[in-house]
Amino acid sequence: MPIATALEPISVISNKRNLEFNNFEKVPSHNRNLKVTSIQRNNKKARIFKPLNGPKLSKRALEIQNEEFLLSKGIIIVRNNKYHPETNPNGIINLGTAENKLNNVEILSKINDPKVSTVTPEQLLYGPNPGSDRLREEIAKLLNRHFNPKVLLSKENICVGNGCGPLLNLCGEVLFDAGDAFLVPGPFYGGFEADIKYGARVYPVPVQHEKDDCLKVSEEALEEALRNSSRPVKGIIIANPNNPFGRCYSAEQLLLFCNFAKSHGLFVICDEIYGLSTWNDIVTENIEEGKTIEDYECHCDQCQHSKSIKRIESDIDGQSNKFTSIFSLDLPDPENTHGLWGFSKDFCLNGLRIGVTISYSKTVMAAIQKICFLTCIPTNIDNILVNILSDEKWTDEFILNNNRKLFKSYNHLTNSLNAHGIPYVKGDSGFFIYIDLHQAGLDEYDLWMKLLEGGLYISPSQAFFSKDSYEERNWFRICFAVEQAELDLSLDRLYKVLNNLKQNKLN
Repeated sequence: MPIATALEPISVISNKRNLEFNNFEKVPSHNRNLKVTSIQRNNKKARIFKPLNGPKLSKRALEIQNEEFLLSKGIIIVRNNKYHPETNPNGIINLGTAENKLNNVEILSKINDPKVSTVTPEQLLYGPNPGSDRLREEIAKLLNRHFNPKVLLSKENICVGNGCGPLLNLCGEVLFDAGDAFLVPGPFYGGFEADIKYGARVYPVPVQHEKDDCLKVSEEALEEALRNSSRPVKGIIIANPNNPFGRCYSAEQLLLFCNFAKSHGLFVICDEIYGLSTWNDIVTENIEEGKTIEDYECHCDQCQHSKSIKRIESDIDGQSNKFTSIFSLDLPDPENTHGLWGFSKDFCLNGLRIGVTISYSKTVMAAIQKICFLTCIPTNIDNILVNILSDEKWTDEFILNNNRKLFKSYNHLTNSLNAHGIPYVKGDSGFFIYIDLHQAGLDEYDLWMKLLEGGLYISPSQAFFSKDSYEERNWFRICFAVEQAELDLSLDRLYKVLNNLKQNKLN
């Protein structure tokens, strides 16, 4: 099906090609002077509000409507022409949304077990807004086992809600005032822009990474961003493991963020939603007796032929680091260091929409729980999660096996990219890597449209608010947590688009 068919329902979306690096707080000029008309009456000017015809919107809604959110735009295009191997084989394959489809059999088998998901009369009633005591206890035990916090977490440090996006907005409501800003290393997860800006009206101020290391941010860069911000900066928000780079910050870098925040009276929010999908660490540290790390790699015929081909190194690779939860550090200001985690990624449960806020501050947690009735989860989902997490043996085996699958799928993807001469930032965590498509010789937005026409959705750098420069544009985030047949078909479509562009140049 041609892309035009998929695009017709969203023709109202502007076809803006470039998002500027630091224009997040601008309000469209045509919305600034609404409603007021001046007339002459008795030689005096009077202000009369002209009645509006049709639906009326707030200034907030008008501002949001006039902004382009590329992650949402891509998803809308895909959903209007979604790939299915049988019913729509020519549809668009979605490798732009960070979803893990490698464990559907395992997680569905667990959830659909009557012992796990039976609904009781009690679950037909309202439950506690921040999640049941039992669920918060089980989450604390899980994170204590795997994140190794310096100070053990308890249910008092946990608030459960309907996804990390709404919970980040909740943090925005209690930690910021409307119009405040936060520092964020760029390029950054595009959802941060919508999650905290659309509701809490808090704005990102991107901070540039070092030229040779995508996850190294200097104190000087933080100082410059803080000094040049047109809005009052109240905090720093980071994602570790990082999105879109698919790798982890060093412990030293995390402490640099925390120490900088303390010295400037800021707080830190660390999103660790991929903290249990750190497949390089988890697989390397759990090699079975008699096996080597190579045994967990992909051994299909394609990989056997391409595994010896050297990777084209990226200029921004930098140093690879083990995952370090921010709560495992000797924090300089623990009461102003907060975290997010959730079930969407590490437990392949995006559709259930379960997120977790973590804080050692009783004051902050009390403020969050005061308004978390806006984000509470269904009681039957609460009960399902309790039954899953209380089976610690199953839970820990699921985490290990999930990471082995991610490790193998990453290996399969990168062997293919190496064989086709496509550079990428070396990954170690999450479901995606950042690939360099400068070789296409096309404007990033135009290339994105070509890929969609070719039946593949991957996320362009502008969706992560990349700097408007040659070096940062024409990178794309590609997800690999799908079955191998779908991943191979996606890569075939990618290479076909690139080859067609190359042939067109020659002609």
